[in-house]
Amino acid sequence: MKYTLITGASQGMGLEMARECASLGKNILLISLPKENLKVLSENIADKFNVQTDFYEIDLTKDKSAEEIFNWVKKKNYSIDFLINNAGFGGFGAFEEYTLAYVEKMIDLNIKATTRMTHYFIPELKKNSPSFILNNASMIANFPCPYKSVYAASKVYVKYFTEALRVELESFGISVSLLQPGATPTNDVVKNQIQKGGFMARVSVTEPHKVARKAVRNTLKGRPVIIPGWKNRMSLRFLKLLPYSLLQIAILRSYRSMQRN
Repeated sequence: MKYTLITGASQGMGLEMARECASLGKNILLISLPKENLKVLSENIADKFNVQTDFYEIDLTKDKSAEEIFNWVKKKNYSIDFLINNAGFGGFGAFEEYTLAYVEKMIDLNIKATTRMTHYFIPELKKNSPSFILNNASMIANFPCPYKSVYAASKVYVKYFTEALRVELESFGISVSLLQPGATPTNDVVKNQIQKGGFMARVSVTEPHKVARKAVRNTLKGRPVIIPGWKNRMSLRFLKLLPYSLLQIAILRSYRSMQRN
């Protein structure tokens, strides 16, 4: 029996993707931090959509977390044909004001966890092909972003990592897709940043369930890059036409607005 494995699945976009996959009849494995109600969420999805579910609680910033998840999957004899690397977090503020521990945790989750999970599960995905990988980056990966420097840089890594893997794995029956959502109000912190970020932040807003629906369905169609929301697609095209100096000014004004507020 084949399963979709989703990291960061206890809330926000990850939970919506789990529900979307389940609505398509896919069995689900939920991965998230301990004490985030995964057991109840897993049971609710199983009952509502009549699919098989299970869950594993772990901190993905730990060095051995991907290996532990892989070993759990093998012990349970679950076959993975869809890997969704959704877990990640961001922040707002001047780089020098971040603690080094905070910076390293962001790198560990956004970059290292995605890389390790993919590395461990590629052999399984080859064995269970046709199969799929969806990596969650951000529209922010397309631009320099003052006051979100580490987050933006981590998503640039995810972007190019994903695009390269798509070419490498295509011949093995593994379709690799990149998700680049705009601002997505998944929690109160993000909602607050959107409200304070001015026009550029608010124009890119797309509701999590809409992002999840487009992300999952377009990945299963084999689309290479998924940008939910027509406003996001249009604004991305427009912003790429701007001279680099004007682009920097526009982005800086948006984030200074957020900083002032």
